[in-house]
This record gives sequence, C-alpha cells and structure tokens, in this order.
Amino acid sequence: MVSAWERFPAHEGSNLDNPTRRRSSQLKRRQGASGSFTSDEGEVRYPVHLRWVCVRCAKSCRDLPGRRRNILLAPSDIMRITGATRLTAREFSVPSRGPFPYVRKMRKLGERCIFLQDSRCSIYGARPLICRFYPFSLRPARDNSFEIGFDSSCSGMGKGPRRSERFFHNLVGLANRELRSQ
Repeated sequence: MVSAWERFPAHEGSNLDNPTRRRSSQLKRRQGASGSFTSDEGEVRYPVHLRWVCVRCAKSCRDLPGRRRNILLAPSDIMRITGATRLTAREFSVPSRGPFPYVRKMRKLGERCIFLQDSRCSIYGARPLICRFYPFSLRPARDNSFEIGFDSSCSGMGKGPRRSERFFHNLVGLANRELRSQ
C-alpha cells in the first residue's frame, strides 16, 4: 500500500530546488543531527536543534527571482476555502496535474497568491495544507522511513524557539489528518 505521505510533495521552491545552496549547507551544519519518532506511517526523522519562527514575510505566498511558487490544492483545501470565501473553485484556482491528492493550484494576481493582501493572508484560517506546512516538507526516505525537510531560504530559519519533537509530531499529525481525508 502506498502511504499518503509518499504523495505529499515538498513545497515548490523548497530547499530542494533553491539556488542558495551555501546558506542551506551552513544551516544544516548548525542544525546538527536528526532525531526520530514513530508515527502510524513509520519512522519519521526531523531536524533537531532547528530554530524557526514565522516572521510574516509572505515570501512563500509569491514568486521570487529564480523561484516560482505553485500552491497545490487538495479537495479538502478547496472545500475549506470555498466555505470561507463563498467563491467557486474556478474563481480562486485552476486545474493542476499535481501528484494525488492535489487536483488544482491557486490562482495568482501577478506573481502573488490571490488571497495575499499586503503581506497578510486573507484566508489564514482556511489556508491550504501546503501553506500550513510551510517551510517544512515531508518526504519518503530511501530506507522506507520519512524525513521532515525545510526550506532554508525561509526568513524565519535560525530565529525563534528551537523546535521540539512534539512540534514535528504535531506537524505529522496535521499531514495525517488532511491526507487521510482525501
């Protein structure tokens, strides 16, 4: 059976395709080793000693030089946004051939998410899973475990509190609840 997590993509524009590799490797050295815990899906590795806080920069909500953001939407995201805004899916998204369960992607006004007003998300309480997960990603590892990665270009990396195992466990719980409902 294919795990729902195996279909959970890294946020487009994450450290996997980030041109600023030097900052990424410096951050990884500072963060140190990885910890792990067991979830319903198996072993999950996460970065220990990672400091992060959202600085409300809205960089994940818009295209930047050398990085195009595509906010993928699952059916549950579409239902949540439709309920919060009373817009139809066609009014805020376009069809997408993203990996299952993603069926649409967010429309943009210029190079920004259509729900970004100034530097604030106008649908924050109903935002998509990929936005709630950012700057983190969950991906399968070669040894049948899973790995939590992060976008090292995020302005909040290295700032704020150290993120605990409980933080990452809660993040995995969020992915589980959302992906199992698809």
